[in-house]
Amino acid sequence: MTVNKNTEALAQGLLEAAPDAVVIIDDTGTIILVNAQTEQLFGYAREELVGAAVEILVPAALKHSHVRQRDDFIAAPKIRPMGAGMELSGLHKNGSLVPVEVSLSPLQTEHGRMVISIIRDASERKRIEREMRDLNAQLQLRMQELLAANQELESFCYSVSHDLRAPLRSLDGFSLALLEDYAELLDDTGKDYLRRLRAASHQMSQLIDGLLKLSRITRSELHPQPLDISAIARRSLQQLLRPDPGRDISVGIMNDMQGDGDPELVAIAFNNLLGNALKFSANSPVPAIEVGMRQVDGVSVYCVSDNGAGFDMAYADKLFGAFQRLHTADEFEGTGIGLAIVQRVIHRHGGSIWAQGAVDQGATFYFTLQHAPSDIRERTATWKRATSSC
Repeated sequence: MTVNKNTEALAQGLLEAAPDAVVIIDDTGTIILVNAQTEQLFGYAREELVGAAVEILVPAALKHSHVRQRDDFIAAPKIRPMGAGMELSGLHKNGSLVPVEVSLSPLQTEHGRMVISIIRDASERKRIEREMRDLNAQLQLRMQELLAANQELESFCYSVSHDLRAPLRSLDGFSLALLEDYAELLDDTGKDYLRRLRAASHQMSQLIDGLLKLSRITRSELHPQPLDISAIARRSLQQLLRPDPGRDISVGIMNDMQGDGDPELVAIAFNNLLGNALKFSANSPVPAIEVGMRQVDGVSVYCVSDNGAGFDMAYADKLFGAFQRLHTADEFEGTGIGLAIVQRVIHRHGGSIWAQGAVDQGATFYFTLQHAPSDIRERTATWKRATSSC
C-alpha cells in the first residue's frame, strides 16, 4: 500500500513538474486528470476540467470533427502528433484561441484505455515566425531596392565614364590648341586663364577616376586568401617612389606581416595610405614612413604612419568622407577620395579603420581586415611610435 501511495505521489509530482500542459482522458473523451500548466494555459480551474468532455478545450468550429478524430484514435491508438502539418488552436476559458502543438500517446490501464495529451503553448513560436516572415519581407524589399540602386549606379558610372569625359577632353584639347597655336595672340592674362582651364579639367578628370574607383570597389567581388602584408606594402611603396627614385626618405616596414583578404583591394588600400604618407611628409626635414602590425585579442591591427603635416583630431570624423579634405589644394594636391576608397576596402573585409594625428606632428592610420573588439581604438591610442611598429 505504501508503495502504491509513493508511486502515485511520484506520478503526480512528475505530472505537475512537466513544462507543458498535460490532459489525460478516458475512452469516452472525458477529462480525468490535468496538471497546473493546463490551468495556466487555458484559464480553467482544475475542478472545472476534470469530468468535462475534452471538447471544452476545442474551438467551436472543430468540436464535431474532433469527436470523430478522437474516436478514431482510441480505436487505433499510436504515439503521434495531432494534426500534423496543421495549425492547431485550443480554446481559452475567455473565448480566445491559443496556438498549440499537441502530441498524443495511448495508455492501457486497469481502468481501460486512456489517452495522454501533451499540449504545448505555440504562441511564442508563432510570434517568432511572424517576425521572421516580416523580416524576410523587409529583406526582400531591401534586396530589390539594392538591385535597383546598383542598376542606377551602373548607369551613373557609364555616364560618368563616357558622357562626362568627352567634354572634358574637348576642353583640355582646345585649350591646349589655343596655347600652342595662338600663343602670340594672347597676353599673359589670357594664357593664365587657359592654364587654369586646363588645370581644372585635369582636376575634374581625377575626380571622375576617383569616383569610378570607389564604385568598382563597392561592386567588385571579394576573393579572400592568405596575404603577405609586408610584401604588399613594399611593392606599393616601390611603385609610388618609382617616379622619384632619388627621394631621401626613411622607411620602416615590419617583416612577416600576414593576413587574409582580397589581394587587389588590399593593395589599393596600401597605395592610397602610403601615397598620402609620402605626400603629407614631403615638407618634413627628414620624411619618415612606418608600416607595422600588432595583435589585440587575436586581431591583427595594421598601421601606416608618417611624420608629416598631420591633422587636427577635432576633424578626424571628416577624414574618410568622399571629397572631404583637411588641407587646401594649394598645400597638397588631391581629390579627397583616397581615404574614402581605403575605408570602403576595409569595410568590405568586415574590418575597421581609424586614425590618430596632430598638426605638424604626423599621422597614423590603423586598420583591421576582420571584426575587431569595440574598444580597439582606445587601446591603440597608447601605442608609441617605434621603428616598424607604428
